[in-house]
Amino acid sequence: MSKCLICKELVVAHFGWTEFLGLGKVKLICAECEAKFEKIVGARCNGCGRECPDSVCPDCKRWENTEYKGVLKYNRSIFHYNSFMKEVLALYKFRGDAVLANIFKDELKKIYSAHFQNLLVVPIPLSEKRLYERGFNQSLLLAQQLDVEIVEGLAKHETGKQSKKGRSDRMAGENHFYVAQPDVIRDKNIVLLDDIYTTGTTSRMAAIRLKDAGAKEISSLTLVRS
Repeated sequence: MSKCLICKELVVAHFGWTEFLGLGKVKLICAECEAKFEKIVGARCNGCGRECPDSVCPDCKRWENTEYKGVLKYNRSIFHYNSFMKEVLALYKFRGDAVLANIFKDELKKIYSAHFQNLLVVPIPLSEKRLYERGFNQSLLLAQQLDVEIVEGLAKHETGKQSKKGRSDRMAGENHFYVAQPDVIRDKNIVLLDDIYTTGTTSRMAAIRLKDAGAKEISSLTLVRS
């Protein structure tokens, strides 16, 4: 038996012929923890992918009245930002538990296959200071779960922590992204990969830099939609 990567309790696994023949997958988290993740289901906004009865949510309508109109084709996310996911992301991002990226591999592959095949995968970068503090880029580790080619085509100047900013501050903030590999992203259709979509500011600021450098369509894939 193995221990759950989240709660550290023993993982009780079903043992059948698949497991006996060595073909089964190792369970990384227990059933109790797995059940606490809340997937996004049902009708979604065509833009940001949040659960929404309308085809376009109020947030996306507001974006269409800004300079970022049309810069992001759409976003798709897997999970809601419930209290359990908030705790897991805190363990992952702020307490250095990088191995937690592995528990999302199957779901990331499913959503990538459904919406983003044959697109160039570009993870949202951290500034050099933030990368040094954290020790890893959480978006890059999530992107690596897809087992496809990844291009770190963007870089980022130092800025304050987005998690500490309110909605209006995020949307009005300076764009700190810049294109690090313009020759690689030019004329490409790209999917940005990040851990969480909150206001959509991060994805759009990154997308507009890529567009200005010659990229074609830009979409985004995030683990969580808050």
